[in-house]
Amino acid sequence: MAQNLNNCQIQLTGSLQNVRRQGRINTESKFTGTSGRLFFLRIGCFFLSIIPLIGLPNALCIYERWVCKHTYIVGMPLVFEGTAGKLLGRFFVWGFFSVITLGLYGLIVAPVRYKQWVTSHTVFGEVA
Repeated sequence: MAQNLNNCQIQLTGSLQNVRRQGRINTESKFTGTSGRLFFLRIGCFFLSIIPLIGLPNALCIYERWVCKHTYIVGMPLVFEGTAGKLLGRFFVWGFFSVITLGLYGLIVAPVRYKQWVTSHTVFGEVA
């Protein structure tokens, strides 16, 4: 089923099923990760980020994949589809603008651009 809404196209594939609890549709959002695994993931990502150039984008993508894997919005899982190579390319662009603006871009705009990049590469997964 495809629907065009003001130059935006939404396409749904598969079947959506309502999970009913006591006569209500499942609108529960939850995070299923544990604090222990998050702690060790952050330590591992920290040590991976020490590797010059390729370490930080890989660590950030690994972290975002884990968070999305354990996040359910209205009963639907999230999937992070970003890659470290594309993030590394964005880092070079953001670094270039930071040098030109004497670091202001990196302090003010780059964190917002990173969050926009993560959000644009996060999608809903398959509904079981």
